Amino acid sequence: MRKLEWKELDLQVKVPRKIGGTEELVELKEFVGQERAMEALKTGLTISSKGYNIFVSGLTNTGRRTFVRSFLEKEAKGRPSPNDWVYVYNFQDPRQPNVITVEAGLGKMFKKEMKSAVELIVSAVSEAFQSDEYQKKLSGLQNEQNSTKKKILEELVEKAKEKDYTVQINQTGVATIPNWNGKPLSREVYEELSDEEKENINKRGEEVRELVNEYVFQMRKIDKEYIEKMKELNKYVASFAIEGHLEELRKKFEQSKDVLDFLDRMKTDILDNLDYFFSKEHDEAAIFKRRYSVNLFVDNSETEGRPVVEEMNSTYSNVFGRIEYIAKMGTLDTDHTMIRAGSLVRANGGYLILDARTVLSEPYVWFTLKQVLFSGSLAIENFEHRAGFLSTVSLKPAPIPIDVKIILIGEPWIYSLLSSLEPDFKKLFKIKAEFDWETRNTPESVESLCRYVCTAVQEDSLLHFDRSALRTVIQKAVKLSGNRGKLSTRFGRLRDLLIESSATATGEKKPRVSSGHVKKAWEAMKRRVSLYRDKVEEMFEEASIIVDTEGEKTGEVNALTVVTLEDISFGVPVKLTAKVVPGSKGITDIHREAELSGKIHNKASLVIQGFLNFRYAKGFPISVTAFVNFEQVYNIIEGDSASVAEIAALLSSISGVPIKQGIAVTGSVNQSGVVQPVGGIPEKIEGFFRLCQMKGLTGDQGVIIPASNYRNLVLEDEVVDAVKRERFHIWTVEHVDEALELMMGIEPGKPDDKDEFPGGSLNRMVQDRLRELYKMSQKAENQKSQSAN
Repeated sequence: MRKLEWKELDLQVKVPRKIGGTEELVELKEFVGQERAMEALKTGLTISSKGYNIFVSGLTNTGRRTFVRSFLEKEAKGRPSPNDWVYVYNFQDPRQPNVITVEAGLGKMFKKEMKSAVELIVSAVSEAFQSDEYQKKLSGLQNEQNSTKKKILEELVEKAKEKDYTVQINQTGVATIPNWNGKPLSREVYEELSDEEKENINKRGEEVRELVNEYVFQMRKIDKEYIEKMKELNKYVASFAIEGHLEELRKKFEQSKDVLDFLDRMKTDILDNLDYFFSKEHDEAAIFKRRYSVNLFVDNSETEGRPVVEEMNSTYSNVFGRIEYIAKMGTLDTDHTMIRAGSLVRANGGYLILDARTVLSEPYVWFTLKQVLFSGSLAIENFEHRAGFLSTVSLKPAPIPIDVKIILIGEPWIYSLLSSLEPDFKKLFKIKAEFDWETRNTPESVESLCRYVCTAVQEDSLLHFDRSALRTVIQKAVKLSGNRGKLSTRFGRLRDLLIESSATATGEKKPRVSSGHVKKAWEAMKRRVSLYRDKVEEMFEEASIIVDTEGEKTGEVNALTVVTLEDISFGVPVKLTAKVVPGSKGITDIHREAELSGKIHNKASLVIQGFLNFRYAKGFPISVTAFVNFEQVYNIIEGDSASVAEIAALLSSISGVPIKQGIAVTGSVNQSGVVQPVGGIPEKIEGFFRLCQMKGLTGDQGVIIPASNYRNLVLEDEVVDAVKRERFHIWTVEHVDEALELMMGIEPGKPDDKDEFPGGSLNRMVQDRLRELYKMSQKAENQKSQSAN
């Protein structure tokens, strides 16, 4: 048992003498206390085999994302940048756009050059078709056609004349009229002719019609030949007009076989679709510009080294990309220019940082991510098609090979959940990088933390922190860790403190942040989230919750509990009572009987019974009926930190020795009575201190804690100050007897060779009372047996 001095409670943080303030420091380039995580990341990035993706496991506000992003950017620098990716028109099947990869920077150049070239090509072809030379050649073809048609027609007329027929050609067709005596034969004359003459006329008519049919065939052949010659002329003229522009493009992209192939196909497509230049219903410029435009899907022209992409809103389209649509005449239309890249493709060849919680919560993201990592390729597909919500015709872009290192960031419980329930998880994420939430409190880590403050000052444009402010920041880092020998690495919380401290100093129009500003910011941050705690303490003040802090009571002791909410944890004192009567039912934990206790608490109750039996039941069995209850507690109780308090209440009730109500106790015990460490020590002490402060400090009040919890004594300044003024006390104990002596004021006493305790000792009183209760129980049993007989 040891009563702690205030100097043992004060956090003696030593800021290196050379540090006078943040203006004298250089920014922190590495992270504090994350050597293990750094080693795991290096291993994961070094191995290129499939499946060596990384899961970064750690608590929130520990700077995981900042650390990972900074580490990856450093690793990516100096590495070769990955290629650009572009989608282009598929001349064979426009619904399946082709993908082309080119060196970084060439994608943007290709897009720009193609846009310019298409404009020039369309203009050049249009001008060529309007040129005098083209019109002259076209007129030549037309004249040739007309001349040939005229000659054939003349031949037809002559041949028909030889057979005494006249041929007339009009818009409706070709008419053949027989002649008679040099004049067209009328119907009246024809009817007067003899049958022989009629037959002769009809026979010659058949021969003329055969000539006409041959003439029509020849006309069609001439028209077809004319069209073919005109097409050849158009292709020749267009090819000559565009070849120079295409040759320039070929020279600029001669190293890309895919680009050259696309240019050749584009030339063929233009020559096959020259009709657009002669149609008044189409805008040939718009058609060709859209068709031959280049969709710069992934642009790495500005990327230095490998890309590092952080995607915290991991929706399906954000990660895997999407195909956009535009409304046209009541329908939705799309093409290769409307394919959009997701973060997975933008990170191709580099690193992609994802939030595990979002990846698992968004539909189809985790499932699709697994497929991509296993297959090594990604086909762009909209979520509604992927999920089967729509069955409309859409694009099917060519898949893109994927070579990316995934860094998944999440809490430890997510890692545990995936490891247990997802059989493919360990196949794809073979590296676990555990992010520590604390580091050792050493001079080196203190200096590093001071440099971190300097970094925050520079990055967030804060006021500089003087030496006293740095010292207080370090103290709060120790406080956040909950261990005197540690510093918290929950840099998110620390960053908030630095920003608010600077804002406090700015509000007071101070040039620098001092210790007082940090303390004010700390208190303000606590006050914002302590409404529920204040409401609970109001209930103590109004006596709605009854806990005594003065006097002595038998079978009653102040136990300490911790309430943990989203933003705050605080201690709540609880009255624990024990009542013992003759009987043989043993110890009844009322919460356990009411099913308001957890498994650890139930185990602790059995350990207490083991301790009592081992100490007091060696000569006779313990024959009591005892009831233990946490008064005014109606929720589930879990944990074993009230074990010392329960033993004290039980022994007080058995022996009749009262317990000092100004003392609260926390601690677990084993069956030998050794006091073991528990959690929430600072919150428990501060909670009981506030209650005593509310009701009035007497100088006799305090808290008993396990000696092994000394390292967890990171208390607020007001508690340390009260201990310094002897208005409040903290004791550490190693055995339950030490706590009993403090709370009851009687020496427990040690057993002799016959397991008897010295007279006047607490344990002797307990032993004698238990013996008395045993005799009473035996007497009752005998009377019961005699009555039965």
